[in-house]
Amino acid sequence: WNEWDHSLFGCFDDCGECLLACCCPCVTYGLNARDAGICCDGCCGAFWGCMLFSFCAPCAMCVWCCGIRPNVRTKYKIAPNCCADCCTVWWCGCCALIQERQQLKTAPKPQTVIVKCSPFRLPTLL
Repeated sequence: WNEWDHSLFGCFDDCGECLLACCCPCVTYGLNARDAGICCDGCCGAFWGCMLFSFCAPCAMCVWCCGIRPNVRTKYKIAPNCCADCCTVWWCGCCALIQERQQLKTAPKPQTVIVKCSPFRLPTLL
């Protein structure tokens, strides 16, 4: 298994991402969702991130813990650890967002399948 490329407390490795995650976590959440393959574009993820965080923060934490973070782990072959993910997201949420963002931005990209998305049709493989 691989390790995370950036430590949980390596927030300041990229000050721009740190500032974005601290001031607008919904945007970072959306970008992570897009890059982790959860949704087609960052706007979709940011919208649902804002809705979840605004109306039900505990629900947002569960979705994040069970959705995005495990997808990042799978994508980069990082050992699964559900308990650690839940604790990290709950108590160090901003740091976890930044860690995921840095992993998705800087790690070598694994081979992916391109999916064409449309709001009016089902996704199709290219």
